Amino acid sequence: MLLWSVSVLLLLAFDFPDIELTDLEIDAAGTVWLLPLSDPAVIRLYADGGQDRFETGEAGFPSGLGLSVTGRWIIAYPSQGVLREYDSNDILLEEYLVSSPGDALFSGFSIWYTDTMRENVVSLNGDIIARNCGNRQSRLSLERTGLGLVSGDRGVFIVEAGEVPVRIADSGSACFSANGILILDNGILRTAGGDTLLVDQPYSRISSSPDGETVILWGNSVPMVLE
Repeated sequence: MLLWSVSVLLLLAFDFPDIELTDLEIDAAGTVWLLPLSDPAVIRLYADGGQDRFETGEAGFPSGLGLSVTGRWIIAYPSQGVLREYDSNDILLEEYLVSSPGDALFSGFSIWYTDTMRENVVSLNGDIIARNCGNRQSRLSLERTGLGLVSGDRGVFIVEAGEVPVRIADSGSACFSANGILILDNGILRTAGGDTLLVDQPYSRISSSPDGETVILWGNSVPMVLE
């Protein structure tokens, strides 16, 4: 049984540009944030059809975008070995020098990122959250309870600070949703429990809103919104 339907209203509201994306995130207000691969900007698409862009001014390719519930946001730049944190007014707050960052996210008052050289998920204070599960292609997502997901070609892992990562799939892009953990792999969208939701999809990535009610499939094609 299909648990999700394509949201025609949201597809009409969000005028997705035809660009290659490094990351796509959805904030608590329903705004979709796009991190282009080669355009040095962050693009925000609003549910009412409006949009804006923030010029980052960075020439290097970014590797990940993370949003906090308080409005702060962060971009990772692997070639520079830096995470840049901004406030809700797009003012630069901090620059963190780190080792080979991939994706990044906010976990409470902490920031997690993938150390792609050592293939670990680590926090800014140096704590290792999970070992041997995150590389350059891996994406991070977080449930409100603090439970994390690492997904990519290394596998899909449930991670929690201080615990051994639990592999739940051999590969795929994954996120938390109102219907549980969703995994997109080889064109098939399914739950972690094995129920198939959609097939023959051209997408390679999946992202969800903080409440898990909105899910977007993206990568390789114009994003598709599910609700």
